Amino acid sequence: MSLTVPLSPAGRWRGLLRGPARRLTLAGQYNLASLLVLLASMLVTGWWVGLQIREGVIHRTAATTSLYVENFLVTQLQELGEGPWLPPRRVAAIEDLLARTPLGHEIVSVKIWAPGGRVVYGENAGKVFPVKEDQVRAWRGEVSSDITDLRESENASQRGRYSRLIETYTPMRTEGSARVIAVAEFYQLAGPLEREIRAAQLRSWLVVGGAALLTYLTLSGLVRRGSDTIRAQQVRLEEQVRTLESLLVQNGALNVRVRRAAARHAAHSERFLRRVSSDLHDGPAQDLSYALLRLESLSAFRGLSVDADRDLLSLEGSLASALREMRLIATDLRLPDLEPLDLPGTLQRAVRDHRRRTDTPADLQLHALPDGASLPLKIAAYRIVQEALANAARHARAPLRVEAFVQGDALHLHVSDAGEGMSWDGEALDGHLGLVGMRERAESLGGTFSLRALPGGGTRAEATLPLGGTEGDHD
Repeated sequence: MSLTVPLSPAGRWRGLLRGPARRLTLAGQYNLASLLVLLASMLVTGWWVGLQIREGVIHRTAATTSLYVENFLVTQLQELGEGPWLPPRRVAAIEDLLARTPLGHEIVSVKIWAPGGRVVYGENAGKVFPVKEDQVRAWRGEVSSDITDLRESENASQRGRYSRLIETYTPMRTEGSARVIAVAEFYQLAGPLEREIRAAQLRSWLVVGGAALLTYLTLSGLVRRGSDTIRAQQVRLEEQVRTLESLLVQNGALNVRVRRAAARHAAHSERFLRRVSSDLHDGPAQDLSYALLRLESLSAFRGLSVDADRDLLSLEGSLASALREMRLIATDLRLPDLEPLDLPGTLQRAVRDHRRRTDTPADLQLHALPDGASLPLKIAAYRIVQEALANAARHARAPLRVEAFVQGDALHLHVSDAGEGMSWDGEALDGHLGLVGMRERAESLGGTFSLRALPGGGTRAEATLPLGGTEGDHD
């Protein structure tokens, strides 16, 4: 039973965006990503700058107006340093100032607060209200201002006439000292100030947006040129890769053809050597045998001369030695018929022929070899084992061992002895042309050959022959 988990909305959006993004070029991906980043940065920067402009304009206006208000009202409030209430004449003087001076045209309402949240002048005079944080800061000597929506209970009358006002708290000090004796709270119309704030914010948005657009266009142009260069290089690289792949395919085909040609050449060479062996056996060898028979017919004339007898014996020995060498050469040149044999049988035949020819022991270990093998492979395996055993018997004069196993898709042949040990770097040595021949036989099938000394003494010839490189090359 399969369980299907529905994708979240975010996962669906990522799935929808990931497909088109993958089809974009490097420049397109950068343009999309940088556009999103710059838009987000512009929004955050614009919001922050707008907030700073709003606070700056409000604080600047509040500072200017509070200084103006303090200059007008502070003289009328000095009695609050000595008592909790304003005398009526001071209240009348304040109302007269607000009525006949420009201050009254800019200020909608004024309240004078005594300690403890008690209103001593203005609407709700004599009442006590909770002390707000802005009023606390004013009692500490700070000017605070903000745009308010008049939700507080002491602003009930203004709430019916205005929706938003600028609310400012400013400290009133004793003349000639820093002692705060009262706090003046006054309200201004927010419309003109908000229009100024919006104009300043609009200018800031234009500056931020223009800078973001200029940055985006500059970086996009740079990345576009780089992307075009990379794309052109990528196209050239892809063309080179396709050319290289084509060459590799051609080289592989040529390599197969060369190996097959080498395998056919090896098979033809063995057939030629077989004919040469037959010609030697049927021609010169027979003539030498006939010459020896004719020498035997001259035995009746022996004893007539000491010199003649010595010459006859020398001639007979030379002819007999030449006949043996010729028969041995003919035997070595002639390859047994390997076509009916499988791979294990071929290796067994090579070891058996060596034992019979040299009368030296050789151990054979076969590990799960395949029965089927091409004729060129069997010829190469037979000749390499034959030559390696002959070299080991000639130079090491020690027990021999042949090991054959398959690893991967290659046949591994190890012919080792317990002699003194020697290694070979691949160069031809005097009297060691057989090593070069074994290497060439292995390499003609795409394999390798090496000779190295064993750590505990002795030498091992190692040949690796591909199993599947020459099928069908039996002609």
